[in-house]
Amino acid sequence: MSYTIPQLMMLFFIYAFLGWCVEVAFAACCEGRFVNRGFLNGPVCPIYGFGVIFVVLLLEPVQDNLPLLFLGSVLVTTAIEFVAGFLLEKLFHAKWWDYSDMPLNIMGYVCLLFSILWGIACLIIVRFVHPLIFRVVELLPFVLLAALLCIFSALMLADIIATVATIRKLNERLKRLTELAAEIHALSDEIGQAISDGTIAVKNKAMAGEEKFNEGVRRLKKVDASERIDQGRRAVTERIDQSRKAVADRIEQSKEAAKRRLSTQKERFVDALEEKAFGQRRLISAFPNLKSLKHQEALTALRENYARRRQRKNNEK
Repeated sequence: MSYTIPQLMMLFFIYAFLGWCVEVAFAACCEGRFVNRGFLNGPVCPIYGFGVIFVVLLLEPVQDNLPLLFLGSVLVTTAIEFVAGFLLEKLFHAKWWDYSDMPLNIMGYVCLLFSILWGIACLIIVRFVHPLIFRVVELLPFVLLAALLCIFSALMLADIIATVATIRKLNERLKRLTELAAEIHALSDEIGQAISDGTIAVKNKAMAGEEKFNEGVRRLKKVDASERIDQGRRAVTERIDQSRKAVADRIEQSKEAAKRRLSTQKERFVDALEEKAFGQRRLISAFPNLKSLKHQEALTALRENYARRRQRKNNEK
């Protein structure tokens, strides 16, 4: 078949939409709910559009040779998925899907199982689905085709811009959560250090006072001065109690100050978690294996927070 540029563009949008439908159906089977899958907010997965277009253009000449068509589909779709995963990671500092736990994977971007599934799917598309879809595209008047392409292209461009902005905001949010978590950890250490230092100080002073007292007792015993021994014991006990109280007061003051700061930081952390950001929630739901290269702990906390909120909403229904 020969294709014009407008026809290829329309085929791209059609397969991008069908790919999105497949992803939504797959998510519904796995999670039992609707998840707007895909990199963009709209009902398209561009990687499917590019994948099918490349497979059709490169392999249509060998469509009658099923083994060659299957092998070519596996290689083409695997290459596209690998390149897409690699570029997205480098551009946005995140791994959007990860097959690292699957056998025979390459850097987590692709794996043998899904490559085989893509190969089977593309074989079916090239042999049976694509001819029907292309006939429909051929029937579209040029004016209508051009108008649809202008609309779809404008919508996708706007979606790409919005999605990139959302990812930037998500990365900034993850950075802020990471910084807040580090501050909370530092404050917790400060409280613990204050308790530890105070305890050690009291213990050292008590041991020093006890040693002085015992030394005094030993000297007084030589002259048989029991009354002076009792006086010395009371004096040492009082000094130890005073030292213990002074140190305890300092510890308590440090603890209260640190706790106030810790409470403030925790409130900021919770506010950052609860921040309303639909686009960010959608991306995290759409890519359950999303991994941040710089702020993975913050991303995990955010994902768990969204899961708790979703569970609360389900319980309220």
